[in-house]
Amino acid sequence: MSQADKAKRKQPARKGKGLAQPQERTVTIPCPDTESDEEANRILAREVPGWEKLDHDERAELLRLIRDHRKRGAPAKVTMTRKSDGGWSIEPTGTSEMLALLKLHETFSANSIDPVNARASELLKYLGSVGADNEARYNAALSFIESMKPQDQAEALLLVQMYCTHDAAIRALSQIGMSEWVATAQTFGNLATKLLGTSQRQMETLARMRRGGEQVVKHIHVDNRGGQAVIAEHVNQGGGTAKNEDQCHGAGNSVSGPSLLGHDAQGNGVPIPSRERAEAVPYARRDESRRA
Repeated sequence: MSQADKAKRKQPARKGKGLAQPQERTVTIPCPDTESDEEANRILAREVPGWEKLDHDERAELLRLIRDHRKRGAPAKVTMTRKSDGGWSIEPTGTSEMLALLKLHETFSANSIDPVNARASELLKYLGSVGADNEARYNAALSFIESMKPQDQAEALLLVQMYCTHDAAIRALSQIGMSEWVATAQTFGNLATKLLGTSQRQMETLARMRRGGEQVVKHIHVDNRGGQAVIAEHVNQGGGTAKNEDQCHGAGNSVSGPSLLGHDAQGNGVPIPSRERAEAVPYARRDESRRA
């Protein structure tokens, strides 16, 4: 590919004079405050454009989706303003400043503003490094973290990592098709594979944190003389920390299972020692060798 062709590819398409610029549209979702389907349908018939064109199933589905949307509630949102020193000023937005601030606290499972500011700084550093430090992307990250409902600040920190890792993986994948050289595509492909693997392990870590750890230890003793085997099972339930995983006798509730006998139900699998010895078997070919 010549330099002129490369320059043509990099040049943005010129805007035509007759082309209309796309404009943002705002859709207002009505939320009928009633449990009666009949009353809710009457409200939606007045406020939803094209309601008369929907059949019975579509109207029922629309009503269900509106109610589910209302149950989820409005996510936490912020407004971002660029400061003179190049940084960002982040302020919660909404009709009530107290409500918006408490939503931010709930998003990061925090009881003070310090953890909220710390997580905000981490998100902004990553988004700024990829040129996406804007209000829409930051609010999208808040919506993801809030939807996962972190139970403590450790989960909130992990969710911030999960969002950044996923975004980085998608960016690496998007570069594969844009790469002009095979080596470059392979580099981005390997990077995307590692990031997606990290993202999966982060999800597994979050799942372990929420369900608690479970450790199963089996002690098996086999007596080779009689084929007897005794298996003792201990199940320890704990927090799933690395310390407990390394210890076979970690703290927790233990349950011992019954011993398993061998093939002899009477327990006589092991031979009983005795002074009596078996009679030696004579060598039958000894006499034949003498006659020969």
